[in-house]
Amino acid sequence: MAETYSADDIGINPEFIKQNENFVQRPTKRKGGPYSKEERIKRQNEVYRLHFEYGYTARKIAELMKISRNTVNSDIDILYSQVMEKADVLDPTYIMAINLERLEVQRSRIRELIDKADSIQQKLALERLIYEIDSKILNTYSRLAESTRRVNDLAVLKLNRWMKENKKIREIYDII
Repeated sequence: MAETYSADDIGINPEFIKQNENFVQRPTKRKGGPYSKEERIKRQNEVYRLHFEYGYTARKIAELMKISRNTVNSDIDILYSQVMEKADVLDPTYIMAINLERLEVQRSRIRELIDKADSIQQKLALERLIYEIDSKILNTYSRLAESTRRVNDLAVLKLNRWMKENKKIREIYDII
C-alpha cells in the first residue's frame, strides 16, 4: 500500500479545503450538491490524482479533502467509467484498466521530471523508469491478448462439441 501523506504533503490546495468546509456548513437549496460545474471538475481532478497517482481509497481521499465519502465514491465511479471508455477494449477487467491508467499517469509524471533533471545521470535513471513502465504496459496488453485468445478458443471448442452432439455436419474451423 502507498505511504500516507497529509493534505499539505501532497499539495492539496488549502483554499480547496476551506471552500469545501464552507459547503458543509451552509444548507444546500438545490438538489445534486453544492458544487458548480467548475468546482465539480476541480474536485474530480483532485480525486483522480489522489486515487490513480497515489492509490488512495475513497475513505482516505474523503479524509484528506474533507468531503463526503459518498461524493468521492461517486467521483471514482465516474472516473472508472471514463478510464474504461478510454481503454477501448472489448471486455477488460477493471483491475487491468486501472493498472494501465496508473502506469500511464506515472509515465507522464516521470516524463515531466526528465525535462527538469539537472544531470545526465538523473535523466538516464528517469528514462530507465519510463522503460520499465512501458515494459509493464506492454506486458499487460500481452496478457490481455492471450486471455482473449484463450476465451475465443474455449468458445470454439464448446461450439464444436455442441455441433457434434447435435449431429451438425461441419465444425467451426471447417466453416472459417
